[in-house]
Amino acid sequence: MYAREPLLGQLVPRLVGLERDHHRRRPHHEFAEDLPVVLLSGRHGTGKSALLDDLQQAYAPGTGPWPGPRVPFARINCTELQERARVGPEISNSSCAVEVLVELVTQLSKPVAGFGRLCFPRTTAGLLAVVSARRPGNDEELRVADRHAATLMTDPPDNDPPAGDPPPTWDTLFRAALPVSPDGGSPDPAAFPEAAVRTFLAGQRRRCSRRLASRHLVRWYESYRSEADNRLRGLPPGAAAVPPRPVPAVLRAPTVARMCQEFHQGRGFRRGVEHMLTAAFLADVRYGPLRRANRAPRPLVLLDNVHTDAGRDFLELLLEQRARPGRGSHDQLVVIATELRGDDSPATRDDTPDGEHDPYPAAVRRALHDVGTDSRWTRAGTDPSAGVLLLPLPPLETEHLERMLRRDDRASFDPYIATAVHDLTRGHPMGVRRLCDAVVHRAGTEQWVAAEELLDLTHPGGAGESVIWRLLDTLVGSENHDELCLFSLAWDREAAEQLAERWVPRRIDGLPAADGAAVQLERERWSRGPGSRPFITDRFLRALLVHQMRSGRGGRGVDWFGAHALLAGHHRQRAEGRTGRAERDERSRSLWHRLAAGEAQEVVDRLHAEFLRADGDACDWLYILRTVAHAPRPPGDAWFEQCQEVARGRRDRLQLRADPGAGLEKQAVNRLLHALWYAADELAEADRALVDRIGQDLSFLSAQHLTGRAVLAQAAVRWPRAVRDGEDWPLDRRWQDDQPRRGRTGRGGAG
Repeated sequence: MYAREPLLGQLVPRLVGLERDHHRRRPHHEFAEDLPVVLLSGRHGTGKSALLDDLQQAYAPGTGPWPGPRVPFARINCTELQERARVGPEISNSSCAVEVLVELVTQLSKPVAGFGRLCFPRTTAGLLAVVSARRPGNDEELRVADRHAATLMTDPPDNDPPAGDPPPTWDTLFRAALPVSPDGGSPDPAAFPEAAVRTFLAGQRRRCSRRLASRHLVRWYESYRSEADNRLRGLPPGAAAVPPRPVPAVLRAPTVARMCQEFHQGRGFRRGVEHMLTAAFLADVRYGPLRRANRAPRPLVLLDNVHTDAGRDFLELLLEQRARPGRGSHDQLVVIATELRGDDSPATRDDTPDGEHDPYPAAVRRALHDVGTDSRWTRAGTDPSAGVLLLPLPPLETEHLERMLRRDDRASFDPYIATAVHDLTRGHPMGVRRLCDAVVHRAGTEQWVAAEELLDLTHPGGAGESVIWRLLDTLVGSENHDELCLFSLAWDREAAEQLAERWVPRRIDGLPAADGAAVQLERERWSRGPGSRPFITDRFLRALLVHQMRSGRGGRGVDWFGAHALLAGHHRQRAEGRTGRAERDERSRSLWHRLAAGEAQEVVDRLHAEFLRADGDACDWLYILRTVAHAPRPPGDAWFEQCQEVARGRRDRLQLRADPGAGLEKQAVNRLLHALWYAADELAEADRALVDRIGQDLSFLSAQHLTGRAVLAQAAVRWPRAVRDGEDWPLDRRWQDDQPRRGRTGRGGAG
């Protein structure tokens, strides 16, 4: 919950109108009557569900001195609902929207002390009409009708029947209202919806103290249909509005039940009915106790995992209804939703457009720490997604990690540990918590914990189990662990296919291994689709999987060096058929794999040869150097010491003996590559002397390059600063314009 207080203690109480810790109401002034859907986005493990748990404990505690909801409250996990509902084409009397609405009506109807309870007569009548129709012999549709009929027709305090009593079925609730068949046979299935609606309308006086008379309920549906027809004719809202005629009592049930036929026709007809049911739900929210507006706390709905089909479907309906022109009074429903979204920070974003994963293009985006006193949200435009206030969950800062590590004063560890954990996890809350727990646990039993040991620590609660294994099991599961570890070495889908062809004969989810893994990663927002580069775009997850591969705990049966040799050859072969920047990219990836395999001398030779080219471009050379230097370190603990020694120039003599022809330029390239390689590793600390060495070697090479002096000089200034600050190393082709300008020859000038 670090850095989450602006949401939990400020924004949500202002939306609901009730303090989270005591029964003091807050006046509604910031949002007037138009409320946004607050959408919390983040990766797996960023604490989205934990935030909803905290809000539920604040506004609907299950335990404590006053258990029970303090405001009308509902919470839905859209993933669980979608799995439980089993909605599909073989079930024609339900949909994701119907399932969500039934759940909302059920939970929001529970009584609240000092508030009363909400009633949903319009929504309940429409839902009963939709779910009651079923085809003869379809057991799944019968189960849907029984389940929803029992839920909708049971008063909230009695939702849990006494032990041993079976829940009521559709037949026990509504069969008495069916017309008797003249020949004594089975009733006509077409009469089921009307029988359910008629029974519900007859029991309205018993169900709600402030009942909505059946004539008003039916009139609302007729008015909605009339307005929909006017919109189809192109008339503005309210134009040529003719009040619907009163519906006779005998025709009220058939008038509501007719929507069932449209729902079962599917496609656009079904969507129209879902719009009508959503409008009925919002009209019911405005009806009853909530007419007191500012004096009453607003109902609170928590929706988890709205990136699923069920969540996105309902949210689309809700936003479209709220954006509809001429809708009259606004509803007072506070919706806090969470969605799974990949890390879209500039440091980890690739060049692939993410429009497919951005269904809310007009959403107002705010930083979480900026909404403490005022969200500054207003609806801007007519797009439904303008009704969304998007709050990406921020990563934790190094200060938060230091506080976690200070829990035990007796713990002794490398002072660089907090920075190393932050560099590795990039502030990922679950990763930070698990690793800090492992460090504190290890430091409590031993004298010292070094940063280099971070990825090999054991989980405090497991019998020798690796903390990395426990993290990966939570983030991506263990079913395809070996395959994901292997594919973490791949730059793209084609490279992953090369690995799968050699080492992974099995299929994943019915697809070839690389394709199945790509679908899984994209579904869980760990990559950005078929064009993702690298194959796993999330840096934190990729670092964990790569280390599992390097340590031999992943990619069973695959040798680290053999995998990199295969991929280096793959990219070298691809480079031969390409030109320009495409060739440069493939050659840099080939060198990346060679360096990861420990072939540093070969990489230095290639970089030096590229540096000496008469037609060489300094920006391209820096691009290759930057790409190659981010290669993962090879197996073994000796790398940390050896890489530093080369970077500091302590092995220049050894290099000269091994390569007598190596001049000062090649030695500088060797030192620079190792210094950057060391600085790029998440667990290595680049101290001041090493950072200064990077600037010195770049300055020296700047004086030696034939055409790229300005480019290398800019890198000599900016790269050490970026390494020191833990930022990406900048590279801009505009640096080429920073060249001395030639003087113009004018009158009196030299001839």
